[in-house]
Amino acid sequence: MRFNITDNVIVRALNKICDMVCLNVLWLICCIPIITIGASTTALYTIMLKMVRNEEGYIFRGFFKAFKSNFKQSTVIWLILLLLGIVCWIDYRVAGALPGTAGFVMRAIFLLVGFILLSVMIYVFPLTARYENTTRATLRNALILTVGRLPYTILMVAVAVAAVIASLWNTATLMFAIPLWFLIGGSLIAWINSYILRRVFLIFEDSGNSTDNNSTEEKE
Repeated sequence: MRFNITDNVIVRALNKICDMVCLNVLWLICCIPIITIGASTTALYTIMLKMVRNEEGYIFRGFFKAFKSNFKQSTVIWLILLLLGIVCWIDYRVAGALPGTAGFVMRAIFLLVGFILLSVMIYVFPLTARYENTTRATLRNALILTVGRLPYTILMVAVAVAAVIASLWNTATLMFAIPLWFLIGGSLIAWINSYILRRVFLIFEDSGNSTDNNSTEEKE
């Protein structure tokens, strides 16, 4: 009897890993056109947020259904954040040319802005995946969660940044990280974040209200 229980646990774990590898490959392929990164990430979180509740169902069908249904909104959000990120990066580089205290202060400001943009990006696609809402309300909710759930925000940003820094640490870590990222890297980070987001999203599921006077409705 114990052997059967252990065997079932191992099989379930292997199935979960296999699903995550498949999702990672799907996510990467659908990110290739660049403009579709938002829709692909939303589709990834659509499955991951269900996976952490053991409700994932059919991986391929669910992914492409979410990709198609959220394509327009996710693409608009992605392009807005991409544009803001490019502007922030250019301003940071320009601030680096300023001498003395002024340059230091400006760089610090743009680093803070960059942190906020990254945090909003971490929240906004899971919000799009999980809830029906307008683009404006989704962005506003992501910004409010960034500040209102700051410990969780810092934790999720730290996971993503640490993974990138560890990958780029030296040539050896980069050679090890490249196949890992192709196989499971993105879906693993999304899986970790999805566990954290389950607690974060209680703010909506308990109150049933959004910050734009619109109802934040949970998707089926």
